[in-house]
Amino acid sequence: MDISIVIVTYKSKEYIARCIESVRESVQRLAAEIIVVDNASGDGIGEFLHAKFPEVILIENEKNEGFARGVNRGAKMASGRYLYILNPDTQLRPDTVEIMLNFMEKPPTCCLVGARAVDETGTSISNCRSLPHIGNLIKYPIGFLFQHKRLKKPRRYLLDLWEQNETIDVTQYNGYITGASILTRLDFFKEMGMFDEQYFLSSEDCDFGLRITHSGIHAFFVAEASLVHFGGRSASKNPRSRLYTVDAYVRYIRKNFTFLHGVAYKTCFFLLVVSWVVERSLRLKGSEVPLLLQTLMRFVPYWLGGPSRLPEQS
Repeated sequence: MDISIVIVTYKSKEYIARCIESVRESVQRLAAEIIVVDNASGDGIGEFLHAKFPEVILIENEKNEGFARGVNRGAKMASGRYLYILNPDTQLRPDTVEIMLNFMEKPPTCCLVGARAVDETGTSISNCRSLPHIGNLIKYPIGFLFQHKRLKKPRRYLLDLWEQNETIDVTQYNGYITGASILTRLDFFKEMGMFDEQYFLSSEDCDFGLRITHSGIHAFFVAEASLVHFGGRSASKNPRSRLYTVDAYVRYIRKNFTFLHGVAYKTCFFLLVVSWVVERSLRLKGSEVPLLLQTLMRFVPYWLGGPSRLPEQS
């Protein structure tokens, strides 16, 4: 088996057929398997996949176990030399996988690559980002002041604001490849401990990227390989997504930052969350305010009564 494609789904039935059909075309000259892990979507996706894509290996979880655990479960079932982690709301170009695999064979220290992501209009979506660091907090005011404008060249700590139009070694810019599209060797993914399952949704790819950087391994963003990613708008419409993001960031800070660095970063991030609450209140979206207020509790340490784990997604 050349490659195993692992797709974790949660209420993504409207996207999954388009994704799998594009995968079929992109791997038609390879020995490939497609593994779909469904996190208890309850939308009939199991019956749909059995009828339309009988070759797909389907894993149906009894409850929503989160993205990291879903990917790990799929990886444990995989038998390919390579593992391709892919979001269900994506559509590959016919040559995407081939370009990425060819790139993987070149640098001896390259163990992970990502593809360029665009939306339906062709506008770049960040598929490589900067690791959380006190030095990249300036991206928030920069992004606010220069909306719809992107940096022409990659910059350390500011990959999120870059046009993402050329191939780079993201580890040289304090960056990582996002979990929407990650190609790696299956044995390497397992040797690195796979994704940390303490992250429910968000930051598991960031945590994995930090481990790669610390190990001296190189990860590349390959601009020649591209895909369409449809998921940005749906995530932004879900008010709970901010709760999951904040929870993941706080977990990441507690796990990976020094005490002083963590205090500085967490303070700035706390103020950002407060601004989210104020903004929603001013826009009369009062139903979101209680949920956003829950995010503030993520900053309270466990020993002071803060929550120890995130409630399961409904």
